[in-house]
Amino acid sequence: MKTTSITIAALLASAAEVAFAAPSSCNADDCLKAVRHLPGRSGGSRAFCAKYLTPTNAPIPTKLPRNVADHCKDQHNAVAPLRVSSACGCIAQATHTPTLPPRAPTPTGNSTVPTGKVNNPIAPAPAGKANAHACAQISALWAQQKKKKIDVPVVPAALAYDCLNTVPLGKDEAIKLVDAIEPYLEWQSDAAFKKDPPKDYAYPGFDMFANLAKVKSNLQAGKYASEYEFQIDLYKQVWAPGQDGHYVFYPDLISKAFKFKRQSLPLVSISEDGTSLPQIKLQQEVVANAKTAQAITKINGVDAAQYLEDTVNAASLLQDADAAYNTMFWSKANAAAADPSVSSGFGTFVAGGRSAIFYHGPTTSLTFANGTTVVLDNLADVVGDMAGVTDGPSMYKQFCTSKPVAPGSASPARSSSLTGYPTPEISTQDGTVTGYYLKGQGLDDVAVIVISSFGPSSTVEFQAVVMDFLSECKDAGKKKLVVDFQNNGGGALMLGYDFFRQLFPKTVQEGNSRWKLSKSHLETARVVSDMVKDINPTSDGDSDLVELSETWLNFRHDMNITNNNFLAFPDKFSPHALKGTDYSALMRFNLSDPIATNNPVHGIGIDITGYGSLTEQPQYFQPEDIIVLYDGSCSSTCTSAGEFLRHQAGVKSIAMGGRPKPGLIQGIGGVKGFQSLTFNDVHGFVTLAAQNTKDEKALAEFSRFTTLPMERSTASSLNVRDQILRENIDDGIPAQFIYEPSDCRLFWTAPMISDVTEIWKAAANAAFNGAKCAYGGIAGSKPGRRSEASPKARGLMRPARLSETVDKTVVKHSSLWEARHMQVAIP
Repeated sequence: MKTTSITIAALLASAAEVAFAAPSSCNADDCLKAVRHLPGRSGGSRAFCAKYLTPTNAPIPTKLPRNVADHCKDQHNAVAPLRVSSACGCIAQATHTPTLPPRAPTPTGNSTVPTGKVNNPIAPAPAGKANAHACAQISALWAQQKKKKIDVPVVPAALAYDCLNTVPLGKDEAIKLVDAIEPYLEWQSDAAFKKDPPKDYAYPGFDMFANLAKVKSNLQAGKYASEYEFQIDLYKQVWAPGQDGHYVFYPDLISKAFKFKRQSLPLVSISEDGTSLPQIKLQQEVVANAKTAQAITKINGVDAAQYLEDTVNAASLLQDADAAYNTMFWSKANAAAADPSVSSGFGTFVAGGRSAIFYHGPTTSLTFANGTTVVLDNLADVVGDMAGVTDGPSMYKQFCTSKPVAPGSASPARSSSLTGYPTPEISTQDGTVTGYYLKGQGLDDVAVIVISSFGPSSTVEFQAVVMDFLSECKDAGKKKLVVDFQNNGGGALMLGYDFFRQLFPKTVQEGNSRWKLSKSHLETARVVSDMVKDINPTSDGDSDLVELSETWLNFRHDMNITNNNFLAFPDKFSPHALKGTDYSALMRFNLSDPIATNNPVHGIGIDITGYGSLTEQPQYFQPEDIIVLYDGSCSSTCTSAGEFLRHQAGVKSIAMGGRPKPGLIQGIGGVKGFQSLTFNDVHGFVTLAAQNTKDEKALAEFSRFTTLPMERSTASSLNVRDQILRENIDDGIPAQFIYEPSDCRLFWTAPMISDVTEIWKAAANAAFNGAKCAYGGIAGSKPGRRSEASPKARGLMRPARLSETVDKTVVKHSSLWEARHMQVAIP
């Protein structure tokens, strides 16, 4: 069969979603006729569409049969992927059991913009049950799809929303839940600043305690008609406004049953020339033909950029509006790092993120610059067990009855190479560190190190791979380094310290932090400090007490900001009042403590570079020869490493993307809080303290903490320790609220959608070769720079790498260890 040379990207949708996308009438236009009459009768068309609609993390170009390419074009005579996918939707609809709803017709040409009130009939139930309850219909659809081995069944969003609204309010239990949440909120370190943020902070202030009290008042006054109304208001009032990757609470009904999403048509934000403000387009159309890809001007009748901004700002894990905006789009970094159990990698406009709890209506309309509007049904993943669910009351029983969340399955093992990235020069086994060399004019002496996460399977290997790569860069004659922190959500905090010190082994980092001294926190610290007063961590045989002695709750642990030990409990825990809140003294890690560092049980199994056995490490790059590349998602541990590079070493940075508005933007857009604890962590600490004290006032305080919030949620976490930058030691404003624009802003362009090296090259050229930034610039960047690498002569055999000799055994740690060391943003 002859095919045209034109290639297009496959529609990123599953077979179940295709049925939802099929037009209600499936009128036989020329495109549909061409697809239907592929050789092999219906088998030929089904085979083509099955290949065309195969879901992937990155588009795989699919050659179109000539007849399809000739008859599926837009008004500009270019292949129209949406027409092909719509035709395949009709093929799928004709060959599948019609248990899924028709979608609104897809207008063409200069059609009117939908108002968002498109008629969207409820999905028909299995035969004989057309009038079944919405929840019963979902239960039946869930069972059907499970029989077909579909891991995550999909139903129409409108049907899921109808089901949720029938779940009766458990008023008394809801009031108990609100009361049980309050003591945990008292551990949130920056509550006073969330209530009254600095004027240049991107988001409005909110009072979490007052809002929680308002929700309770609404419950008592009978203002909620359903459990769904209560839970969604609790989330909107108390948690969503936090814009904090460490601060989250997902109530059970709205997170255990469904996750709302859109059709798998990821968006991209690209600039036509790298300097003009970016436009929103379909990723698959940009990959197919960037020149003919149409800009999306409106979504649901609203300016497209404004719609995306409003949607993500309703609930985001990032503290910066431009960074949050970026998360709505597909990118190479997002797709490479996607964990299928958490995110599609398509961008949160399609699925995932904290707004996945919100219902976005029955349909989404996309209006293009040429006047064309398409309307797509919205969907819901059924993430809960719907067995036995027949109506609202059975939904309540299934999802709202204080059942602890079952442990999820382990995430799939990560590859040593990142999906869609070139083959690295070196890599950890899990791909958390990968190294590359660039080629081209002005780039031959440029290396790239990608740190996709600080949460590797082996901390020992992570450190060794970074060491090996930096050393090999020198041997290969590399003089410039791009540090890529795109999509880095954090990890082991001390690995952030080590990475900084590997780049600057003689520069002592600060890392100032402090705790909010709630009554329960202060009393817990008092009890723990007494419990471990006679513990010698280097020789004591009680592992649990040694672990406890290594926490911040022990006043002897950590150092003050002059890098000396705290000598007494008041030195560390005497209150320092600010904004009506008591805080601890500022403190820093003691990286000379071998129990906290190289001990494989209590520490992270390595000496931190600059300490212990690693005090004489070489420095391979000067600050002016390093550039840090951000997409705004850098969070938690990543922000600590980024702040060290910026403030202690003076390294410049580049931020990608952002809203289509002029000016510089922040690179570090994620949570800048220093430490998070889950509700379970907090409960564990106060329970331990309660078991080891007879103080009645302390016991009364500890008794307020119950397991109810954990039983009624799928995730619950707090930011419990603030990071305080050097410039804010006097005013006490947490780093979370400090606006720090990058030195240079670049926009994504069409070539970057298919080739991540185009991003690195643009960053390197802006940083080192005098190329212009869209906004800002890098001082010292010189046009026409000679970039010949001068590799060090070596024998035929490459020397053995340190990373090939170290023990990579994965060490399993306790939950207390996790609480001490692992700091990540929660999606």
